[in-house]
Amino acid sequence: MISRIIYALKNLKYLLFALHRNGHGIHSPFIFSLIKEVFNKRTIHADLKDVLQLYNNVKSSKELIEHTNYGAGSVYSESKEIPLRLIVKRSGLPTKYGKLLFNLINYFSPQTILELGTSVGISSLFIASANKNADFFTIEGSLSKLTKAKELADNLGFKNIHFVNGNFDSVLEPVLSEIPKLDFVFIDGNHKKEPTLKYFEQCLNKSNTHSVFVFDDIHWSDEMENAWEEIKRNPKVRVSIDIFRMGIVFFRPELSYQHYVIKF
Repeated sequence: MISRIIYALKNLKYLLFALHRNGHGIHSPFIFSLIKEVFNKRTIHADLKDVLQLYNNVKSSKELIEHTNYGAGSVYSESKEIPLRLIVKRSGLPTKYGKLLFNLINYFSPQTILELGTSVGISSLFIASANKNADFFTIEGSLSKLTKAKELADNLGFKNIHFVNGNFDSVLEPVLSEIPKLDFVFIDGNHKKEPTLKYFEQCLNKSNTHSVFVFDDIHWSDEMENAWEEIKRNPKVRVSIDIFRMGIVFFRPELSYQHYVIKF
């Protein structure tokens, strides 16, 4: 991970120079509608309220969860057990971005969804609640975290989530072999360049022209920034959107090639 000072400076630059927060200057009707109806949506969907309530409860939980780091640059000490609230605080998805995932899925209605990096399941709850009829697969290397994620999903009665335990390198390909196509992918794991690009390419084989891929922490490290630059240049990617924490790509052939940095 890059230093916090450098990350803060990058974020400040993004805030100063990012454009199009209200859709002004956007000539693409697709992107204009996305900004107005997804990024700037302020109303809270009824299905989201229970997730937000559970999330608030989890953020104060002192329950201990066994932690094993499978990715790059863990922020944790050598302790094997960490309070749940600290896992959520340090590596959980902030509410703002959880709502964005919900709004994206609610807007596009994907039928097959894949998440790489379940952790304790906060992002999974936002995703699953947005389309309860979707076939949703989520993969996590830590069994203890995945167990907690299952518990949280059970608390909300979600039945559409397939929880998969294992290292991405070992289980992603078998999971993909069970999925005819991928409509929505959220990649939030490993945070190294080569693995990120590898998982992207594997998922790309199951994509279609209406697929949406979301990458978390694209400015988290130099490696992730390099990976994001290569993803943007992939011939199948027509439009990419950088909202600093996340990167979003679309493959629709009717869209003109364009990269947007949008204030969010």
